[in-house]
Amino acid sequence: MSFAIIIIFVVFGVALYFLQTSNHEKKIYEQVEAIGGKVITIERRALRTGPFILAGKGRTVYKIEYEAEGQLKEGWVKFGGLFGADWRL
Repeated sequence: MSFAIIIIFVVFGVALYFLQTSNHEKKIYEQVEAIGGKVITIERRALRTGPFILAGKGRTVYKIEYEAEGQLKEGWVKFGGLFGADWRL
């Protein structure tokens, strides 16, 4: 019985992880397209968090490479803050 409960929690946790990642990527695509760019890569960062000194627990940082105005650019975003996403594009 307790093994089944553990499995349910693990499956639920994995599902939440993928839903959160999918939601974050959707927001990244929307933001980059809003400034006239095209996303090249999105990389989730845990240790090297770019311009964010304190990423903290419950915060998710992504490094974004995108093309805008014919140039390859780099941006960063931190999700999970009190005031919403912190964009550095």
